[in-house]
Amino acid sequence: MGKLQYSFTTKFLFTEEVRSHSFLLRCTPQHLPFQKIISEQCVIFPSTELSRGMDSFGNIVHSGHITEPHSTFEFCSEGEVWLETYRICEELNPLFLYTSDYTKPLNLVEQLFLNIEFSHIDTISQKIEKISAKLHENFFYETGATTIATTANHALEIGKGVCQDYAHIMTALCRKANIPTRYVAGFMQGEGYTHAWIEFYEHGIWLPFDPTHNRWIEDGYIKLAHGRDYADCPIERGVFSGVTFQTLNVNLRVEGIEQ
Repeated sequence: MGKLQYSFTTKFLFTEEVRSHSFLLRCTPQHLPFQKIISEQCVIFPSTELSRGMDSFGNIVHSGHITEPHSTFEFCSEGEVWLETYRICEELNPLFLYTSDYTKPLNLVEQLFLNIEFSHIDTISQKIEKISAKLHENFFYETGATTIATTANHALEIGKGVCQDYAHIMTALCRKANIPTRYVAGFMQGEGYTHAWIEFYEHGIWLPFDPTHNRWIEDGYIKLAHGRDYADCPIERGVFSGVTFQTLNVNLRVEGIEQ
């Protein structure tokens, strides 16, 4: 438990100017039972009016439109949060029991699931540990091996990937075991990039688990959004007019604040 300060900046550089740029952002933490928002702001460049609302999952979204030509698009989300033990008590939405586009239990997911030994296991939490352990025996972390379009089954075929892939495979396996599971996007304490993990439902409570690191989550994780899979909660989505190539620079820092 404690106070965390976060600063998240994303900058898109376009080789040619674009215009009529509409965007939607999920870069602001939610106020949740375990996550109290002390301060937060989201700043956009080029400057434009932002509309703030919520999507169908209750995630905070910022949307806007930039009409004039521009070769750079940048947004910065920063603030402070107070974290307590990561638990969310709420009624189950059965939607999280069903498969989704990224988490379909196709042949490789099915084969991996059949190789998990669930005998002598009494609790859902114990199943989660078993599933994650089996995932780590068969999948390895490597950047650049997959893309944001890679499904759980395709990631297993490649045999390596990043946090999004771990979360998708874990979600597919958990739902195969009839465990309600949802994909989560957010920040992890330290420096680097955004992170993805899962929440599973047990006895009326959503509990967090980080399959990339094969560990339980207690604190140090700031939740931005959740959904059935990545498609429900990307950090940024946008469309614009123009023919261009783009490069992306991301800078994330999350650090504890002394009390």
